[in-house]
Amino acid sequence: MKGSVNLYKVKTKVKGSALIVVIIIIAVLSIVLLGTISSVLASLNQSTAIYQKSTTGYAAESGAEEFLYYFNLLLEDAKDIAYDYYYDENGNLKNTTNSRVTSLLGSDFEPGNIKSALQRGIIIIDVAKDRVIEGMRALIKDEVYKFVSNIGSNASVYIQTAQMSINKLDDLEKVIEQQFMANSDYKIESIRVEPWTTPNPDGYTVYISTFKEKQNMVGVKETTKKLRIDFEIGRIDRNSIEVNTTSSTSTVSTSPLDYAIFSKGALMTNKNLTIQGGSVYSGGSTTIDGGADFDIINLIVKGELIINQDDNPLCRNNNLNINNILFVANAFKTNTSDTRMTNISAKTAYFGGTVDLNGRGNYNFEQIFAERAFTMSGGNVDLSLKGVGYFKDTLAVQNDAVFKLERGAKLYCNRLSVRNGSAKIILDQGAELYIATSLDLNTRNRIQINGGSYIENYNFSYPPLPNDIELIKNTDFSEGITMEPLPNDPVGSEDLGSTADTSVSPPQIVIYGESQINQNQAEDEIRARLNLSSIDFSTLSMFLISRGNITFSGSGLTNLNGAIISLGSTFNINTGSNPYAGLKLVYNNPSSAIEQNIESSTGIKPSQLIFTEDNAQLSNVLYRIRRRTFISK
Repeated sequence: MKGSVNLYKVKTKVKGSALIVVIIIIAVLSIVLLGTISSVLASLNQSTAIYQKSTTGYAAESGAEEFLYYFNLLLEDAKDIAYDYYYDENGNLKNTTNSRVTSLLGSDFEPGNIKSALQRGIIIIDVAKDRVIEGMRALIKDEVYKFVSNIGSNASVYIQTAQMSINKLDDLEKVIEQQFMANSDYKIESIRVEPWTTPNPDGYTVYISTFKEKQNMVGVKETTKKLRIDFEIGRIDRNSIEVNTTSSTSTVSTSPLDYAIFSKGALMTNKNLTIQGGSVYSGGSTTIDGGADFDIINLIVKGELIINQDDNPLCRNNNLNINNILFVANAFKTNTSDTRMTNISAKTAYFGGTVDLNGRGNYNFEQIFAERAFTMSGGNVDLSLKGVGYFKDTLAVQNDAVFKLERGAKLYCNRLSVRNGSAKIILDQGAELYIATSLDLNTRNRIQINGGSYIENYNFSYPPLPNDIELIKNTDFSEGITMEPLPNDPVGSEDLGSTADTSVSPPQIVIYGESQINQNQAEDEIRARLNLSSIDFSTLSMFLISRGNITFSGSGLTNLNGAIISLGSTFNINTGSNPYAGLKLVYNNPSSAIEQNIESSTGIKPSQLIFTEDNAQLSNVLYRIRRRTFISK
């Protein structure tokens, strides 16, 4: 029938079309699903590879940490060896001169030579510290190099699990490899240690390679990772080390054995006295009669100090170079002459009594502290201050004298008076002068400002005294010294006793006496004790100790090496009929054997050059990482 529709045919066509669509959709979904699965599988494979490499990297890191742990133990042991080389069980710097550090750095770095140079004033404490530090570090580096080079080191690493000590790198590698295999699925492929330089380098480069075998495939490496570490052997901090002449951080020794001259009582010197090294101590008043030539560490006078000048052509100028402290408990006075000078320099000067500088010359101080009136008077009487100071009474600069505050110096003064002639105070760039009271017009006009400044009527607090000055003020330097009769023996002089140490060069001898030790007695004692036919004092070190007064007399005892200790009320240096002959004393520190004999005979304890082992730690970790990186592989 025209215009009619066959419903059956229509339904059949619809069903066929739907089937085709479904098939197409399923095909598309399959493709998408397969693509997704492939992508997931690829991502999973990539993640697995990353994980394997990362875990292998962690294994390399773990191996590095284990190596550095043992290496730190090695450094600890090497540090202990270095400590024992320099210090005894009480923390005192040893008086020994072996050859090991000499072969590494030179003889100046041996503990005995450091001690001697410090006590003689040849070097200051900071230099002594630096030499100890360099010597210890050289020993540490030497021990480490012997370990790494498989020569065999005195330093070792104790392996707790194996209950054994090892002193070669090859043995340490084996230990680390075994522990890795026992505690993880990873293995050490190699540990290579390369010194930066040879011999005794400052640091090393370490390459640590780790790997993991493929499952069920022995010898087939799945992933490998190599880690590089550059590390430096730690440096010793100078502030962590104490190399001093007392048991504290003081630079002042309380042991008489650190003094070229130690007089429990007064000290009276003749003309032209020369002292090189060590320090000088007087428990009473001291008079220097002219021509003194000192190059010492400390000059400590517990009484008054008088320095004279002598116009005689046979007498020299006074030249006192004091590397550390000039301490005068009571009055200090320098007298003048027409042709001679008195030149004094010191790091720190302390004056507990009045001061009168009348002697022509130059007085140079880094620090100055004066408790009483301080007067400078006369032409060519020039004083220079480089650091800080105070005058708690009146500072009087008069009669052509000149007081100069150098660049950056600070001075605190109660009262100031400047007058007569060309007397003046000079204030260099940045110098500061503070005066508690008002200045008169004459004084104001004599202050020469070269970039400095001053303030009068100023309310201030005086700077504190250095700890070393407080120590000297409050210390009895003769405490603990016995006063029983000193030892004598049938050898040599009837009035003297002695002990010698011929194991050191030059030979050393300590001579004990009651008083009045003179040249002839000393020669007799030395000749008998050392079995010598003739005496040359310059070829030995001599330590003279007297329970009573000492008076040097005679014309030949003019050159001495060693030290003099007088426990009497007066030590009088008298060179006999020629007052200008002079005495030259070069300080030497006693050997260990002589120190022990002196301590047992007199109670005088040896110097205490302190190093605390706790302070000797470089740090908790004795190395410093410079670089840490993975090498692509």
